Amino acid sequence: MSADTKHPAALAVEHQVHSLICGRFLKKLAKTTDKKRRLAILKACAKVRAAWVEELFWETLGDSCEEVRGFIVRELAGRRTLDLGQALSRLERPPWYAKSAVLKLLGMHKAKEAVHEIRKAVEETNNADIRRSAAEALGEIGGKEALRILVRLKKDPNIYVRQAAEAAIQKASEVRFV
Repeated sequence: MSADTKHPAALAVEHQVHSLICGRFLKKLAKTTDKKRRLAILKACAKVRAAWVEELFWETLGDSCEEVRGFIVRELAGRRTLDLGQALSRLERPPWYAKSAVLKLLGMHKAKEAVHEIRKAVEETNNADIRRSAAEALGEIGGKEALRILVRLKKDPNIYVRQAAEAAIQKASEVRFV
């Protein structure tokens, strides 16, 4: 990351209202250019059982480092429940890779309540990775509305989105051929 490029955590601090502790950690992460150091900070935070930690994790899904995002996804996936409000709020904001991570988490948690927002995310993007991630999430979630969206995604111009939609339809469909 170049010196003149703002870290995603810095952008989050500028444009969002956060709890006091979460906001301080976001500022600290924004000043930390070393990805291994950012990961160490987040690993230390993961040991704390407080509401601000989940808030911090949702925001740091915007970290440009795939290793950091992978850690956050594993941490949030391991929780019994997700704060759906924070997940959906994060789904509405860039960068694209944060949206893809949120979609993955919604699928892992089989968040049926999020299907409408997933459809909206699909309709509002040109990004094939977001549409592919949405197809995978909808396959995990299942249900009639998810299948309707998946049928539309099966006609997507991107082959990877079409393949993900086809696999998701097979996963979500109750019809089985022997």
